[in-house]
Amino acid sequence: MSSSAGPQRETEVLRLQVETFYQVNRFISSIDNLEDLLTLIMQEAEAAVEAEASCIALYDQEDNRLHIKFASGEESESVRHLSQAIEQGILGAAASTNTFVLVEDVQNDRRWDPTNDRRTGFTTRSILATPIKRRDERLGVLEVINKRGGPRFTETDGRLLEVVANQAAIAIENARLVERMVQSEQLSVIGRMASSIIHDLKKPMSVIRGFAELLANPDMDAARRQTFSDLILEDVDRFLAMTQELLDYSRGNISLQPQEVQVGQWLDRIVEFLREDVEASNVSLITELAHRGLVHIDADRLRRVVINIAGNATDAMPKGGTLTISSRVLGDSWELAVTDTGTGIPEDLRPRIFEPFVTLGKEHGTGLGLAIAREIVRGHGGDIRIVTRTEGEEEGQPSGSTFVITLPLSGIAAE
Repeated sequence: MSSSAGPQRETEVLRLQVETFYQVNRFISSIDNLEDLLTLIMQEAEAAVEAEASCIALYDQEDNRLHIKFASGEESESVRHLSQAIEQGILGAAASTNTFVLVEDVQNDRRWDPTNDRRTGFTTRSILATPIKRRDERLGVLEVINKRGGPRFTETDGRLLEVVANQAAIAIENARLVERMVQSEQLSVIGRMASSIIHDLKKPMSVIRGFAELLANPDMDAARRQTFSDLILEDVDRFLAMTQELLDYSRGNISLQPQEVQVGQWLDRIVEFLREDVEASNVSLITELAHRGLVHIDADRLRRVVINIAGNATDAMPKGGTLTISSRVLGDSWELAVTDTGTGIPEDLRPRIFEPFVTLGKEHGTGLGLAIAREIVRGHGGDIRIVTRTEGEEEGQPSGSTFVITLPLSGIAAE
């Protein structure tokens, strides 16, 4: 009988380990929140070894200390957020030796600190602690306190607790991996935003620098000096408006200052601003301005919308093409359209084209441009839509895109 007791015991331990593994793994598969997950893992540890209380201390490499983040039982509130050096206490012993530590009588163990028992009235009799580790990385310690209905924990309890600790390590590692991925994506977005802002500011800053150098010429007449000074001020104001636009969008507050504008003159200035960059990309820029009369708009904000769309359109024609800006009246509204003969927008991207951070493989830009454009147009009481085709999408029809902005002609909605 005694000869079969050993194998039977090992089989029972293995069965308990497998059951514990599947139970904890079920939590990991179904719960995303790390705090909830570790709390359930801690409770499962108590159930597996029949403990009265438990805690999880996480290791912080920066201060080389173990910090108790999760706790259950009568002492839970008083021990949560306590910390100790990695070389101290029973928690530290488990972390340092990299194996479970079983203390049958903590009252006679010099590593145990009775301070918390004295403060709470709780009596700690025995402790079982095991390291939480993943490969060679130290993550923390899982500790259970006082065996229910029995004097002490056993070696079998220690092996069961190791199973739970291994699963806790997977949960912690997964959570940290997700956190690093999110942080990396946030940094990537910040980088793309910075790149976009720098790209957008390079032209006005170059213009400002060029005119500032010309103003240093002592032989320049007063009229030209005044002209260059006005151009510098105009570009500085444009620079400030661009940065304010990004700030307003991030705060969800794009305020408009509409006024009466001669749309023909306004578009002529925009076209003149765009022409150099557009033609440098081997793109022909033409206008079809059926409506050149009065409109009621925030000229600076809507100017940014047109420039942004025109820039996207130019990028969509890497081999050259034609960019057309048109304006016409439709009943009580006026329509402003920007049309390119580019590659078109893929069908899967069209529903999201006005969402933040959606880009079409541009070297510069964050995808914020069209999101901001939509907010500005809607702030005017208007709407923006896109008509687009990729190569071969419609038989006999060339590829290209048209962004159509429809705004109230009277300006009542804008006011």
